[in-house]
Amino acid sequence: MIYSETVKYALLALAYLALNRDRLVKVEEIAEAQNIPKPFLSNILHKLVKERVLRSYKGPNGGFTFMIPPEKITIYDVIKYLDEDYRLDYCALRPGRCEEWRSSPCAVHDKWIALREHIMEYLTSTTITELAGVEEKHGEANQ
Repeated sequence: MIYSETVKYALLALAYLALNRDRLVKVEEIAEAQNIPKPFLSNILHKLVKERVLRSYKGPNGGFTFMIPPEKITIYDVIKYLDEDYRLDYCALRPGRCEEWRSSPCAVHDKWIALREHIMEYLTSTTITELAGVEEKHGEANQ
């Protein structure tokens, strides 16, 4: 997997929030709609509040909403917010990072570097809005 289960759940939650951007959304609703364990999701969302990606409002009419527009949040941003030790720069065959093996790269080093560049392009250019399909739906509504 390119990213952790935590990041996957965060992406699902953020995509749901992007689809419901016009209102505050409760953690219970997101958890049920996206089939995410509520306690796990609650921790993720509060971490994103701490990172100033989301805003949280308490009370019976409370919920979560974006502080940063979802079209400005990439998958890689979410990874950085949630994963302290992202391992895409690790060697494909040996323990540790590729740079540790600079003097004697592994047999697939060049292929791994090329693949890693494609993955990074995807992660740094794909936004929450795109994941949610909001742009396509918005475009269809205006045709």
